[in-house]
Amino acid sequence: MNNRKIIGISGYSGSGKTTLLKKIIPLLIKQDFKVGILKHAHHNIEVDIPGKDSYELRKAGASQTIIACDNRYALIEETPNNPTDLQMLINQFTNVDIILVEGFKEENIPKIICHRSTIQKPLYMDQFTIAIACDEPLNSSIKELDLNQPIKVVEFLKNFLYLN
Repeated sequence: MNNRKIIGISGYSGSGKTTLLKKIIPLLIKQDFKVGILKHAHHNIEVDIPGKDSYELRKAGASQTIIACDNRYALIEETPNNPTDLQMLINQFTNVDIILVEGFKEENIPKIICHRSTIQKPLYMDQFTIAIACDEPLNSSIKELDLNQPIKVVEFLKNFLYLN
């Protein structure tokens, strides 16, 4: 990829990815990290509201739309029949120390796989899996982290990202 600190948080739906991220982001911020999040969605997303001017202007055919207010802005880029790739999306980030990528489990980035015992699917792992965040021991050959101890996940992340 590049010199940015990138780590994936992957797993099946219901495995705890978003829950874990919601816990580790504030812990990283308390330690003065600027965190960027890239989330994959398996469906079309709408970030503006039907009936609002920005939505209507985008639907009129604009290829890019920026919605801005005093506290934030969002760029919407239409990519019909031309899906974006992970590297292009990562390149959109500025002024962050760590980019946490939710989903994108097929990508060639280091990743922590979330796994819950209640999910009736086999454990997903590939050669880029660096740890498994799980709710019960799996006796795996890969480092296991307790899904319910986010501070331990943060410590693992910091050690991995800054030693590699």
